[in-house]
Amino acid sequence: MTTETQRDRVGKSRPLDKPWLPWGGTPSSRDLFCWYGIWLVFAYSFAMWPLKPWLIGTNPVLLEALTGTQSAMAIAGAFARVGEAPLALVMAAGIFGMMKFSWVFWLAGRLWGENVVRLFAGSQQGGRARRRLDLLSRDTPARRWIIGAAVVLEPLPLVPGPVVFASAGWVGMGLPTFLLLNLIGVAAWTGLFVGLGYAIGQPAVDIAETVSEHAVWVSLAVIVGGLVVQTVISRIRAGRRS
Repeated sequence: MTTETQRDRVGKSRPLDKPWLPWGGTPSSRDLFCWYGIWLVFAYSFAMWPLKPWLIGTNPVLLEALTGTQSAMAIAGAFARVGEAPLALVMAAGIFGMMKFSWVFWLAGRLWGENVVRLFAGSQQGGRARRRLDLLSRDTPARRWIIGAAVVLEPLPLVPGPVVFASAGWVGMGLPTFLLLNLIGVAAWTGLFVGLGYAIGQPAVDIAETVSEHAVWVSLAVIVGGLVVQTVISRIRAGRRS
């Protein structure tokens, strides 16, 4: 896809009339499906927080599939070590848990291109952010290699998943290629944490079971902590605007 064609599809054909939406004009059914899907993914992530202490010591494999968190992978690996879960199932659950929603953000990039990448990346478009977007908008082999590598490395903590996945859709990466690259990175990341838990074994199982025994208090602490952090962030942003 040439740069001009890409810009015609994303920029000129669908100018924005609301800065908080990635499309302009009347949304199509695909727009609404993807938009509400993104918000459901974020809501789902928040809804899983209180469940983690309940499941970490009772069914970490299910927790892997629901959340795709590293702690669940490690504990599930420890459960596999003591014979409480098949190792293959532990790996499969971890991979599924990390990949299950990635296609939603890829679809967002395919539908809205640079508009949604800007939205995920934040409002600041100067300096480095502007140069990164300029690089992505060029139809070059380097751009495709960079996006492909970013999809593989997305599990790393400093790689922003929604931006990377949406960028893959924006630059025209096909869904099978995207899922394959994502699978490579996710499988390596899952294997790392499952292997760590497997090496620790029974001590990790004991800790997880202790956490689950006090799940009510841990869940309350997670909820309260989340509310406090959100309040602090809101106040900081309000102070910057004033």
